Amino acid sequence: MYDTLVNILTGRFQVRPELVTPEATLPALGLDSLFAVELSFVLEEEAGLKIGFDELAEADTVAELARLMQDEQNSQGRQDASV
Repeated sequence: MYDTLVNILTGRFQVRPELVTPEATLPALGLDSLFAVELSFVLEEEAGLKIGFDELAEADTVAELARLMQDEQNSQGRQDASV
């Protein structure tokens, strides 16, 4: 999920690749509060992940965003297995 997030940040949000590290904070990447709303839509569109923008807004670092994405993917996998 981390690589997917890096691709989204550098591709869709034009963040310079050298700035994207697991510890990087979102403000340090030049991302504002509107970013969480946009990212919510992009994640659903590009990765099939449904994560609310309020949840995304609470993440402080790139690593925390990637963890949210992984948790959602794992949750979807468990739901699919129980069907």
